[in-house]
Amino acid sequence: MRIRTLGVVLLLSAPAIVAASQSWKNTAPESFQANAQILGAAGGAASVVGIKIDRYSTQAEHDAIVTALKQGDQAAFQEALHRAPAVGSVTLGSRSVPIRWARERPEGGGRRIAVVTEAPVFFAGAGAPDAKPTAGYDVAVLEFTVDSVGLGKGTMAGAARVKAGGATGIEVEDYAGKRITLVSVTRKIS
Repeated sequence: MRIRTLGVVLLLSAPAIVAASQSWKNTAPESFQANAQILGAAGGAASVVGIKIDRYSTQAEHDAIVTALKQGDQAAFQEALHRAPAVGSVTLGSRSVPIRWARERPEGGGRRIAVVTEAPVFFAGAGAPDAKPTAGYDVAVLEFTVDSVGLGKGTMAGAARVKAGGATGIEVEDYAGKRITLVSVTRKIS
């Protein structure tokens, strides 16, 4: 079982970035469409993922979730996450899962966006005869970058366990052991 640290740690653990010095600004509400794929020895799968962000999490909402996570109590983290208001949704096929945490920060000429859902979106590999139990993989984590015109790429842990630890202080363990690749992300113009 591989545990990987996701760039979301920078967004989770870093203090708020003041955007006043940037030409960039909060753009919520906004929607994205991502072409997702996962490839493995047994085959692969591809799908379209919808990401709708109504607003980004406030600093107080962010702090409450990070504090619970850093205390190391998974139940407290889940409780804090579920207490946070829904700020959007992730849709895969007919399944739509509320986003409880969303942050953005400027990066290069664009933005890095990370979201955490209240429940898993997809258990890649769960249907295999030797699949491990799904218990404890309670959220999905998506992280992607988009440039100034809204095009980008990223990754998705469709079913993940988020916990304190590692060099950065936060680790994301993906159920599949391999992240789903968001091959192309496009900001939808309304």
